[in-house]
Amino acid sequence: MKGFTLIEMLVAIGLMALMAIVCWRGLGFVANQRGAIEGQSLELAQLLRSFAQIERDLDERLPDIAAPARATAAELPLAVSVMPSENGNMVLEIFRSSPDTQPLHIVYRVTPRGLLRTSPGSEVLVLPGAARLRVRMHAGGFWMEPGREQSVRPIARATALEIAVDDATGARYVKVVAL
Repeated sequence: MKGFTLIEMLVAIGLMALMAIVCWRGLGFVANQRGAIEGQSLELAQLLRSFAQIERDLDERLPDIAAPARATAAELPLAVSVMPSENGNMVLEIFRSSPDTQPLHIVYRVTPRGLLRTSPGSEVLVLPGAARLRVRMHAGGFWMEPGREQSVRPIARATALEIAVDDATGARYVKVVAL
């Protein structure tokens, strides 16, 4: 007797069908994960561009000698101001140099749409979905929130700003920028 019995053939076909189902589900999982990773990559790229824009604005701020005198935290450069807003977020204002003679007044604030960058003549939504903006400064070895009463006030100028952006899901993204 040569060959396979009907039962052996049915078992082999059943095992192959089971393997096909497992492979199909695995391929479906990989495809779903790829889509999720692409979405997260786009969000991360947008976040990195937003932080890079803030860092560039801070790097190109006016020097203290050319900045307008303003009531701001003594530790911050004169061209940088951090103020609380009505919804518990913070507003970051920067006076930066521009190709023409007038300095640019840049304002970062959170709106219901996300993080908005306002400059004379333009408003750009730099980070959609941002729900909160927090800024702390590092001065004299301490991290402090500008505008808040501190038990210890350093006499040193701020050497860095920590910019934290929370999204609607509660995830926090932080960038420390040297001043």
